[in-house]
Amino acid sequence: MRGFFDRFRQMNIILRLFLIISIVFIAFGVSIHFIEPENFPTIFDGIWWVVVTTATVGYGDYVPETVIGRSVGIVMILIGASLVTFYMVTVATSIFKTLDALHEGSAAYKGKEHMIIVGWNERSKNTIQHLHFINPTLHIVLIDDSLTENPLADRNVYFVKGNTTKDETLKRANIEKAGTVLITADQNMNEHEADMQSILTLLAIKGLNPMIYCLVEILTHEQVNNARRAGADELIETYLVSSYIMVTSIHSHGLSTPILSLLNLTKERRLALVTPTEEFRDKTFSRGVELLLKEGFLLIGIKKREEFLIYPSPSITIDMNDELLVIVH
Repeated sequence: MRGFFDRFRQMNIILRLFLIISIVFIAFGVSIHFIEPENFPTIFDGIWWVVVTTATVGYGDYVPETVIGRSVGIVMILIGASLVTFYMVTVATSIFKTLDALHEGSAAYKGKEHMIIVGWNERSKNTIQHLHFINPTLHIVLIDDSLTENPLADRNVYFVKGNTTKDETLKRANIEKAGTVLITADQNMNEHEADMQSILTLLAIKGLNPMIYCLVEILTHEQVNNARRAGADELIETYLVSSYIMVTSIHSHGLSTPILSLLNLTKERRLALVTPTEEFRDKTFSRGVELLLKEGFLLIGIKKREEFLIYPSPSITIDMNDELLVIVH
């Protein structure tokens, strides 16, 4: 019996109130049935009367006529109406607390195979916008410690507030069941500190989910090897990307726009890696271009092991264990 009450106390307060109200309704319904069986022919009729009376509906289809029956009705109204009112207030309070927790980032995410983005900045904002443009149903969890509320509450973005080097924050984002993580550099730190923070976050994530795919933004060349040692699956070396675009634009004015256009993913046009089919066996790069054009793909390079060959020699041979870098249209 003690174990039952212990389990009862551990239940959610809304469930506990619902059980108490149900027991009270059944008790009054059974009582009025035995007190006035001619007016309440069945126990269900008695329970029906209790429900509509305490809900202040009062159809009047069942009415107690004896003094005892009416006395029971008075007690039932005082107790039942109070319980129902308290229950509705509790439910409303619970809903508002949940909404506040979601808005403020203190609630835990329960989904799986979601995308986690660490850090709120202009880069992560644009990333989320592009990801949702390509896949509007993608579930994204944003983790940031500087925000006070969800900056994208009107989109399919779940906000978790907290320090990403702490297990508690990562577990609220359900890191164990996430599919991919993107760690962006902290814009409030200098480049060296931001890279160290990103690597610490990476170590914390890999400690909880070693198999998750992690993309990490690195701002300095000195921390590239450390990020790889920490378990980064892919590095985004922002300093290199920016430098390449600037150098190209200096030597060939106006090329920054087409380069950015090439990198800009859309539903209709995007970069992708595809596995060659049997018809590509021992074919040259130039022949591969012809074959893929018929399928709506533009072949621009080959990935051989970990090396990318962009627009290689037309005579280079495609191996079956290569991957083909294409623009999908």
